[in-house]
Amino acid sequence: MTTDIHTHVGTSHNEIKHINSHNLEEHVEMLISRMDIFGVDRAVLTPNKPMISNELYLKATHIFPDRLFTACSIIPRPMDIAKEKLMRYIDDGCIALILNDATFHPIDPAAQAIVTHAVRKDIPVYFQIDNMTSDTLTFLDTISSVHNEGKFVILNMGGLFGFPQLIPLSSRQNMWFELSTTFIKLVESPLRVYLDALVQDVGARNLVFGSGYHSQYADMMAALNSINLNVESQRLIMRENAWLILGIRF
Repeated sequence: MTTDIHTHVGTSHNEIKHINSHNLEEHVEMLISRMDIFGVDRAVLTPNKPMISNELYLKATHIFPDRLFTACSIIPRPMDIAKEKLMRYIDDGCIALILNDATFHPIDPAAQAIVTHAVRKDIPVYFQIDNMTSDTLTFLDTISSVHNEGKFVILNMGGLFGFPQLIPLSSRQNMWFELSTTFIKLVESPLRVYLDALVQDVGARNLVFGSGYHSQYADMMAALNSINLNVESQRLIMRENAWLILGIRF
């Protein structure tokens, strides 16, 4: 069975904007149905403040508590409020922190502060990065060096053009690249040479399965099959790396 470390309730970026407490249950049931079809046993929902609230996805996990988990999305400022929110959401059952580069600047001390709090609470930090700048790369380099015990996940592999810039960080034992969306494009792109080099040099140790949307399960599975991974690498990407990151054996 597969663990999906990053997904949404809904089939696309546009659809998730219209999901609310009134239609949530039907969308959750559709997600579970798709998970069953593709052999996905557990999934971690990934809210995105302010578009998708933490409370909505916490409510979704209560519908199928044995199948669904959720992260929490927090804006790092004001710093004291961000810390309080993180503690509260962890108490409510959130198992990871998400930072979106649309809501923080990488040179802002508040970003490092909220990462430090998450590491101290032993939860992984997901990074949604749509604009891979030199400041962002320096930030990721710094936190992964300072917090050896931390667990850091770059969602969507940093994007099609961001991924090659992240290659120098691929040897970090506390850094993982989550596959969704970008991986599908990457295997059909000239930039695939970077992926092939990573798999050859580092192996599957820092790649982890995520779908982004359950509508992408078929394409994700096809893309993984196209790179001819051995059984051990498939197991790491599809299941065991997620268990290590989340600190939970599902």
